[in-house]
Amino acid sequence: MEKALLYKEWKKTELFVWGIFWVGIILLTYTFLKLGRSFRFVGMEHLIDVIVNRKQFAYTDMKYYPLAAGLCLGLAQYIPEMIQKRIKLTLHLPLNENRIIALMYSYGLGVLLFIFTVDNIGIIVFTRINFPLEIMVNYIVTSIPWYIAGLVAYSFVAMICLEPTWSRRVFNVLIGAGTVKLSFISSLPAAQEPVIGLLLVLTVIVIPFGFLSVYRFKQGKHN
Repeated sequence: MEKALLYKEWKKTELFVWGIFWVGIILLTYTFLKLGRSFRFVGMEHLIDVIVNRKQFAYTDMKYYPLAAGLCLGLAQYIPEMIQKRIKLTLHLPLNENRIIALMYSYGLGVLLFIFTVDNIGIIVFTRINFPLEIMVNYIVTSIPWYIAGLVAYSFVAMICLEPTWSRRVFNVLIGAGTVKLSFISSLPAAQEPVIGLLLVLTVIVIPFGFLSVYRFKQGKHN
């Protein structure tokens, strides 16, 4: 039954998953080609000087990709549950409702983490080959909040779509937008390093609220 549920989620989101994956690959390819062009035209020393002393980030093109990925996958996975009332049928499967939602969450978050990991392996390898270690570390610290934003956005989309009342959906949208905004407060490289721990804690806190939405749905809440 659990494998069947995961397979259902895959068939529902397959096109979106491949789309997210290939958009990431295209963005990486574009970024690597652009940096390669800079290597040839201005030289490595000048490029490193721009990155280090002028605080220009080499991978700015990836900034909103994780957020867009989280939103797209969340909408693809949960909008049908909301519009077509599939969640009512899904919750009637011979599985505990919390187990069902946990599997749906695990699928979505697992897909995002896999894609994000593949993208970051490519970036880290490229950076380590072409730049000093410090710039690689700078990339990791700078980009972590972006990827957290993707996971948080996915979790909020799930919570909003599973919520049975529109008043709380609107409230959840406002809270979600504010929470995601915390990952993009500063555009300076590594500027948000001090709050990475807080962002990780917020991610863990947000996830269980989808279970509350499902509980309210099962209880027949309408206001």
